[in-house]
Amino acid sequence: IWTLLIGACIGVEKFTLKKLIGVFACFAGVVLTSGADISGDTDQNRGIYTTLMKKRIGDEARVNMALFFGIVGLFNIITLLPGFVVFHYTGVEPFKLPPTGRIWAIILINSTASLVADFCWAYSMLLTSPLVVTVGLSLTIPLSMVGQIILNSQSSSGVYWVGAGVVFLSFLFVNHESRQREPSS
Repeated sequence: IWTLLIGACIGVEKFTLKKLIGVFACFAGVVLTSGADISGDTDQNRGIYTTLMKKRIGDEARVNMALFFGIVGLFNIITLLPGFVVFHYTGVEPFKLPPTGRIWAIILINSTASLVADFCWAYSMLLTSPLVVTVGLSLTIPLSMVGQIILNSQSSSGVYWVGAGVVFLSFLFVNHESRQREPSS
């Protein structure tokens, strides 16, 4: 919801009742599939970040993604490293290197997967709209639960499958609505 509201306020998204219905349907589907936390703080921050990025960059041809993420990483190191050092020396959160090669491998594989996912997210946001990408991210919740069902031989209730279907259909609905509202070139 935050991406739609912020995007409409700064002119990146066109606010329509259909988009609002699609966003609420997606939200309801996520709640049905996972019983998700509905506080919204993280969603609000991601909505601001996504929408402002689209507003400032606009077209994917205007940005070098490797340089962009490099600068974001450098900014994070500069701003977060002092807190890391303070937490370690005050004993709030002591730092220790991973004890085994297997843990190092897990860290490196997950870091690489996260980097690739962030690149894909940024490009998809520039190619479509912040709202479509944000609603598309909601698909990860039912998909990850399907993975758990397959890997762990679990079963799910009908409520889960209804929620997963609502999330999927709301993504298609919002994507279709966004495509109809795009100005033709």
